[in-house]
Amino acid sequence: MSLIPKSLLARAALVIVLALLASQLASVLLFRYYSQTPRMQLIAVQYIGHLKTIRAALEFIPVAQHREFLAKMREERNIRVIPPQRIVEAVEPAPDSPGIAAARARLREQFGPEADIYVYQRPPRAARSGDGIQITPPPVLLTKLPVGTSYYWVVFPRSRVVEADYSIAWIGWGILSAILSLAGAVFLMWRVNRPLEALATAARTFGQGKNPPPVTEMGPAEVRAVATAFNQMRTDLTRLDQERATFLAGVSHDLRTPLSRLRLGIEMLPADPATRSDLENDIDDINLVIDQFLDFARDESAEPPRRMELTELAQGAVERAARMHINASTDLVELPLLMLRPVAMQRAIDNLINNAARHGGGEILVQTRRDATTGRNTFSVLDRGPGIPPHEVERLKQAFTRLDSSRSGEAGAGLGLAIVERIARMHGATFDLLPRAGGGTEARLTFTE
Repeated sequence: MSLIPKSLLARAALVIVLALLASQLASVLLFRYYSQTPRMQLIAVQYIGHLKTIRAALEFIPVAQHREFLAKMREERNIRVIPPQRIVEAVEPAPDSPGIAAARARLREQFGPEADIYVYQRPPRAARSGDGIQITPPPVLLTKLPVGTSYYWVVFPRSRVVEADYSIAWIGWGILSAILSLAGAVFLMWRVNRPLEALATAARTFGQGKNPPPVTEMGPAEVRAVATAFNQMRTDLTRLDQERATFLAGVSHDLRTPLSRLRLGIEMLPADPATRSDLENDIDDINLVIDQFLDFARDESAEPPRRMELTELAQGAVERAARMHINASTDLVELPLLMLRPVAMQRAIDNLINNAARHGGGEILVQTRRDATTGRNTFSVLDRGPGIPPHEVERLKQAFTRLDSSRSGEAGAGLGLAIVERIARMHGATFDLLPRAGGGTEARLTFTE
């Protein structure tokens, strides 16, 4: 299963999100390299400078003046210096975060291995008197500063030792950037997808044999160019189809008159009955080809569809076939009303029955079925002929195409199945040529409600 999404919108969103993640990661690394690390080093230098000043003052100022000095440090610098005997709670070495590690390295470099940074967790306290809510204060950073033979605890404001954590700000900015970028991508893809969806709908409609209106040329220049090309293709194909229909109808009409004269002349010839019968059969074959040309040239899309029973059309086709001495049995069930073009559908059904009679031979069965689970309704004509090779099925649905075994001795121009295929697409149905159990072919039309 591919992890790459199929839709253009999802792919654009994925690319933008990946680009944003890469951009944010690069920004964080560059910030750490060019800004955060130098700032931590600067904070460490200032931190060590304060400690040097404090130790120098404690070593050279008389002990009697230490209390006054420590009070000024707390008042003016917000730095507390506490004698070791004042610390009774347990303290632990501070964890090696990037800022602490930089300060600890410089601290030991200046004041020896005994100097270190510790953390003291103050006990929880009540938020308000009597409400029972406990608040845990943030831990306090203590610096153990050797002074002579003793040491002092120095308490700096946390910001002077550890740089502020901007992780939440970076995460928030990344999420906001992703949302804004995705919103922009959705708007952009909507502007692109809307004309593409209209183009796809028009192409499907055109492929079903219908004549959709021209596609509105909107959107980016590239999409407008595709819509313009489609509209031009639609115009050209419509014109060519009209010219083809006019040509076939004209040629077929012009052939009717000389064929009628030939038939009349044959009736007046003193030929023997067998020869006359052969000539009349040849004229009937030519008339059949002309009828196929005229059917193929007709524009069935002009006929308005209406709700009607497919079973009724099937029964009428079997009765017409019987008048032409084509015997076909029926196995019909009641189907729901379908939106059909009556004349076009009659032509398709007649073509299937006539095709089975000419090429199939033997038993012909006209059948209708309904699948209540899938909502599919089928009409089938089954014969006991030699069958159709599977690799030839799609080719036989094309115009002027016949099986090699049918190209001699049988009348027709190879248009019957092409007409059925076109009418099926016009109705949103599918046309299949399937092998029949026991030998033969099943020509099936499948309709969905």
